[in-house]
Amino acid sequence: MSDRMMKRYIASTALSLGALTLVYAGQLRAAPFEVVQIKGAEFISESDIALACDITPGVEYSADDMRDVEGCLMQSGQFRSVEVRGEGETLVVAVEELETRPGRLELGLAYDSRDSATANLYFERYNLFPGVFGAVDLKYSKQVAALQTSLYAADAFGDVDFGIDTALRRTDYDDQGFSSRRALIEPYLAYQLPSGLRGELGLGYRMDEMKDPQAGASALFAAEAGRVDAPYLRFGLRYSDGVDSGEVGALTGVSVTFDHYFWGLGSDHRSSETRVALNARMAVSEKTSLLLGAQAGMVSAEGGQSTRAVDRFFIGGSDFRGFAPRGIGPKDGDHWVGANRYFVTSIELQHEVDQIFGSSAKVGLFADIGSAWGLDDTLGGAIDDARYMRSTIGLSLTLDLGNVPVSIFVAKPLESRPGDDAQSFGLSFSTTF
Repeated sequence: MSDRMMKRYIASTALSLGALTLVYAGQLRAAPFEVVQIKGAEFISESDIALACDITPGVEYSADDMRDVEGCLMQSGQFRSVEVRGEGETLVVAVEELETRPGRLELGLAYDSRDSATANLYFERYNLFPGVFGAVDLKYSKQVAALQTSLYAADAFGDVDFGIDTALRRTDYDDQGFSSRRALIEPYLAYQLPSGLRGELGLGYRMDEMKDPQAGASALFAAEAGRVDAPYLRFGLRYSDGVDSGEVGALTGVSVTFDHYFWGLGSDHRSSETRVALNARMAVSEKTSLLLGAQAGMVSAEGGQSTRAVDRFFIGGSDFRGFAPRGIGPKDGDHWVGANRYFVTSIELQHEVDQIFGSSAKVGLFADIGSAWGLDDTLGGAIDDARYMRSTIGLSLTLDLGNVPVSIFVAKPLESRPGDDAQSFGLSFSTTF
């Protein structure tokens, strides 16, 4: 055999063996990838990434298919780099997000008939500092000024997160009967459980000052005036799930919060407070949802003392649509004095409509039911602190006017007590940058 023929034979044999190798390798990869693992996603949810490019477990992916997925994700404009590869039975999608410090700035204005207009400024940013989420919430009106800040670092101590909350608040409501000042700081630890439940443990310090009782105000305010500076302990639980299965009758979102405080540690004004809140959304049809909500609170004084007005609950406004802020509960003369216990439940049927003022909108029919009751000191029975049920019914409307979300409600009390302060209208709007 000549050298030329020998070379042709070797080349032909090599190509044939290469083709057989590719075919055989393809046969080895005939089994689909049973697991899809998305790595590197910090701000975009893994479910959204998988849904965007139809990345599904139990499907065969060739090299060309993997390149198609990479191209699809890169075309979204959300990623700096994307790599798709197979590791055994797992299809790995490794992404690097383009925006590593996402955030928002929101300006808002809320109005009600009692407190008039309240302006709100909210700012948040991920990686405000490396690995730290930060937020600032500022509210201001003629009668109230409040500032809250939050810093949160995930996995700060192994699997344990770390956060610091601070708050400053001043109130001088005309109908309050006194002025109040509050400042607190709370470092806390948080641990995420596999079930989606997050536990929190905080040890903070709070200053509460109640001063300048108005002439003719309740005698309770004069007795309760003063300043308390003391540490406190908090236990908290958080749960939220926003997964939408798309099925009618299925939950499309649920959140639960629980907090228990031991206020005034080491002081003469110790108290114990519990707060709980539950919100859920259920799909009734493609454009109709059922919203359920409940919140409740209880505070009790310890050591034979009585709770102070700055410890008690004042209900109404956005907490209980149909009643003005501080508009229900135990009352002494012209002033509500707050309640040691309260609850409010809400049910709303919300429907999406195509166009109102040229914008898509949601219209809702709601009913709220609740009560606020209980005092340690009723001034010898002069204050009625019994539990009386209240209920309201109303309509809500949420829509975008331009790029500004607007929320409006009108409500009417069905059950109320003499002296309750009804409020039939509420409005809020905000814009985000």
